[in-house]
Amino acid sequence: MLFNFKISYTNEKIREYLFLLATILLIFIPKGGFKLAGVPITWGYLYLGFLFLLSLLIILDKKKFLVSSNHFLSYLATLPFVLYFSINLFFRGYDGTLGNLIAFYVSFGFIPLCFLLLSPFIKKINPSYLDTLISKAVFWVSFYGILLFLFKQLTGHYIEIPYITVNSGDLGTLEDKYNMRGSLYKLISTYNNGNIFGVCMLLLFPIFHKQNQSKIKLAIVVLALLLTLSRTVWLGLLFYFILIYRDRIYKLIKIYALLGIIFLFFATLLMDRFFQYHSFSGFVLDSNLGGRINQIRQFTGLSFFGSQTFDFIEEIVYLSIFKQLGIVGLLLFCISFFLPIYLALTTKGNNHTYLLGSITYLFVCFSDGCMLYIPTLVFFYFVNTMIFMPKNTA
Repeated sequence: MLFNFKISYTNEKIREYLFLLATILLIFIPKGGFKLAGVPITWGYLYLGFLFLLSLLIILDKKKFLVSSNHFLSYLATLPFVLYFSINLFFRGYDGTLGNLIAFYVSFGFIPLCFLLLSPFIKKINPSYLDTLISKAVFWVSFYGILLFLFKQLTGHYIEIPYITVNSGDLGTLEDKYNMRGSLYKLISTYNNGNIFGVCMLLLFPIFHKQNQSKIKLAIVVLALLLTLSRTVWLGLLFYFILIYRDRIYKLIKIYALLGIIFLFFATLLMDRFFQYHSFSGFVLDSNLGGRINQIRQFTGLSFFGSQTFDFIEEIVYLSIFKQLGIVGLLLFCISFFLPIYLALTTKGNNHTYLLGSITYLFVCFSDGCMLYIPTLVFFYFVNTMIFMPKNTA
């Protein structure tokens, strides 16, 4: 008896396998890795570096680089902000940590360039394959998040796998990452923080919502977002439904009624554990805005170049940029982040499902953008790249 184990690897299959690995490392286990001199090094970001070098070698070998004008313009829009930040840094100094400084240049310098170089290769992957893979990833990472949430409430412990579900340097520190509401722990999945998980899932939620046909799976993902116990994530979810059902009032009423029932569940069964709020309304309408009120109080008036030396981008992204980099910095930042939206709305043939993810993220940045935390901006720039991928790309 003869066995034929011949496997045919076409360029298309190789690209699909490469994207599959990226999905595993960046969506399933985004925090997996280690720390070097206190700076987190994750497998996902290392893999992006590998893909960057691989794409660069292919481009140099072929001596040809064909990229869409929208992708190129979106990348060019990121450069003035990075340049302005560097000039500001040179003249005014820096008050943050080395890790945060590296995170800034990786997030605003390397990642946009990486996706610019990768865009011609991503364009050659079947879009249905991409959408299906992302949809499955969102579901399973949400499902695991719910299981971990229940396990933590029942046992008082997290499931931590060093180098995989948690950075080896963060082992045993998950409870110190702002993951508590009273004595109840937020849902964090493999993202090690409820807000980061929620914001990242909101970026990908439109793809899942479009691809998914199961109401049970939709309920699981929505429940995972609600169990982040993040008002920012709740507002982002409501904002997304307003975007897609703005012309269907009855559908919106049904969604709000369902979410209201879930909120009532929290109020009656879980609220006794939110001891510092005393009531569900006290939690939702927290006058301290989850600590953000101090950021607002530090506002000292208009400034062209900022009134504070830069150290980190805080929760309220636009206010944080304005305080530290001034009107000029905020303007350049908005050009960088909003130009892809403008291009998508003024040109034809774009993928508006991904556009919804980008718009939702820019909305939640008014509350908490988790901007320099791994892997938020990887998701954001990926979504912005996919906006300009024609739906019928093969």
